[in-house]
Amino acid sequence: MSKTAKWILAIIVIALIVLGVWYYGSKPTTPAETGPIKIGVITDLTGHAAYWGESTRVGAEIAQKELKAEGYDVDLIFEDYQLDATKSVSAAQKLVNLDNVSAIYSEFNPASIAVSSFLKDLPVLHIYDAAPISPLAMSPNVFKTYIDYQNGCRLVAQKFKDEQIKKIAVLMPKIEAGELCLVGAKEVYPDLVAESYELGNTDFRTQVLKIKNSQAGAIINVGFEGDTLGTLKSIRELNYLAKYGTVDDTITDQVKAKYAKELKGAWSFGFGQVDPNFEAKLKLASSKTLSTEYGAAIAYTHIKQMTKALSKCQKDLACVDSEIANASVDKTIGFNGFKNRIADIQLQLRQY
Repeated sequence: MSKTAKWILAIIVIALIVLGVWYYGSKPTTPAETGPIKIGVITDLTGHAAYWGESTRVGAEIAQKELKAEGYDVDLIFEDYQLDATKSVSAAQKLVNLDNVSAIYSEFNPASIAVSSFLKDLPVLHIYDAAPISPLAMSPNVFKTYIDYQNGCRLVAQKFKDEQIKKIAVLMPKIEAGELCLVGAKEVYPDLVAESYELGNTDFRTQVLKIKNSQAGAIINVGFEGDTLGTLKSIRELNYLAKYGTVDDTITDQVKAKYAKELKGAWSFGFGQVDPNFEAKLKLASSKTLSTEYGAAIAYTHIKQMTKALSKCQKDLACVDSEIANASVDKTIGFNGFKNRIADIQLQLRQY
């Protein structure tokens, strides 16, 4: 081979290499090539709030099924932390270090704070479904969903004020949700009575007796289903004629069946009506009646948002954050978008 031919061959080979590098380097990466999108779900499936966590599981799985039908390869990994903050961190560590998730959806006060603290320096999207706002300061990759407890308790307190109730009390779980409720209620009743309890307690006779002796005409407690059951039980046992206020997902069918008398005239704040089309999906997906549809609806909404953002942006977390921040309105649970990384969700008052 002549020297000129060798040079020509060398140039052709180099050109082919350059073209190959350009082609494969610029070729869009698809979820199928990088493996499934992995999202961890940290909730309570066997503890105090399992009635909500089971609803969350059903809604998330409906979202997963629909996403797969649309061509998204998404895996959901559920972790049960039983409202124990330490267990929530262990769950998050497993999800990040062993399961290699790109995002975590967590629920309730204990996990929202503990998981956000663990993730603050990690490139993982985190949407938490809980009342606290403090986790937002830990990382720009954190987004809050759920309803506004401070505003909700203020509105419930105002209803009691409108009914000419002179004094109310707040029975407050020792979590940020309880503190936010107290702040909201004090905007209407600055001198209200406040009694606190450790989350997980169900015997409130001592606190309710103190409240009764203070002559408060209403009690607000924004814990979980068990907390409402315990409060209403104490009201009944102490023959205390007080109105009740709470967040409406604590007033389940069990609560209504056991304490219909004590609930008469009660006020609650919470989500608006779940979209009827989604209600139909729930009936098909679950063999039993769920205690609440809200957990399912809100998980369904955000699992879809997370998956689509992660698929579009791949490993670019700034892009993912932008996609979530600009998520479209979704009527499943009355989601109106994120404002300053806080979900704007329609709030509704109900009287029983």
